[in-house]
Amino acid sequence: MNDTTESLITDALHHRAERTPPPGAVLAALRRPRRSRRPLLVVLAAAGTTAAAAALVVTTVTGPTAGQAPVARQLGTTSEPTAAPVADVPTRALEYRPGEMLDGYTERERAIAPWGTARVYAPGATDPGSPMVRFAVLTSISGDVSAKVVDAPVADRTTVGGAPAAWFGDNLYWNATPDRVLSVSLENVTGVDVRAQVRRIADSVTADPASMRVPFSLNQYPYVEVRGSGPTDWAVTGTSDVDNVRYDVELVRTAEAPAGSTPTTVGGKPAHYTADRFGLLAVQLAPNLQVRVKPDEFDTRKGPVPPGVETKHAPVEVLAGVAAALVVDVNPDVAWIGTR
Repeated sequence: MNDTTESLITDALHHRAERTPPPGAVLAALRRPRRSRRPLLVVLAAAGTTAAAAALVVTTVTGPTAGQAPVARQLGTTSEPTAAPVADVPTRALEYRPGEMLDGYTERERAIAPWGTARVYAPGATDPGSPMVRFAVLTSISGDVSAKVVDAPVADRTTVGGAPAAWFGDNLYWNATPDRVLSVSLENVTGVDVRAQVRRIADSVTADPASMRVPFSLNQYPYVEVRGSGPTDWAVTGTSDVDNVRYDVELVRTAEAPAGSTPTTVGGKPAHYTADRFGLLAVQLAPNLQVRVKPDEFDTRKGPVPPGVETKHAPVEVLAGVAAALVVDVNPDVAWIGTR
């Protein structure tokens, strides 16, 4: 994300945060008795088959096995995996897509965020400094950004498809609908007329009826990035907030335990925990797939965080509670990687 785009989104999020009350204690809500007593689910969607889901709840035992980390306390009441339809995997509508693209560029990355969605097109990897085209659909912050479009200096104003638009540097933003702002930007692209190519791509944008399955979600407001070179080479990373702590969540295609970790179990599934740095929990969801959870940052201004998290490390019980609240699609929606 370039500096101009990041500044617009950050300003809009700060403005929105000022109008938003502090979040409640999500884990406390998870611990409240639930009428159905059904556990939170990790969706196990198998390619080409009916999806099944297994409860990712923390197992209760009388004591840890010698050499193991303490098994986390039980967060729900269950004894067997519970089936769930594939519809239980959250999806996000994409809404729009570019009809034209730079030669040799294919879609390599998608971001799903509380503020909207972004799609990145590139001739290769999307590492920092690499050439790429970024297309974004702003939703929850559209009101703040659309006002900036309307109030842009006269010399920077234009239209896209008859809708009000404005240039911010070489980034083009336009108010496609009253609650949607779209944007196109070129990053690190050389040898072309940047504004002319941005304009060409913006003029080609059309409706996209497709939706994307969200690889993981928590509290319905995750930030997730999916990137790769193709459907068999991908990475999924992101963050979710619980009890004023932001957690990093990662889907890793591996069966190896994190270095220096100690074995434990989560919901009957093999897991490994390490207290290094702020703590890390890795749960093996499938033979070659783990979900890893670790604390990222703390915002004590909004209220207390779980005991011990803000000091040395997150205890295994805390990280297991976050893992239990996640809904994870273990067959991530990645068929689009490398396509136009």
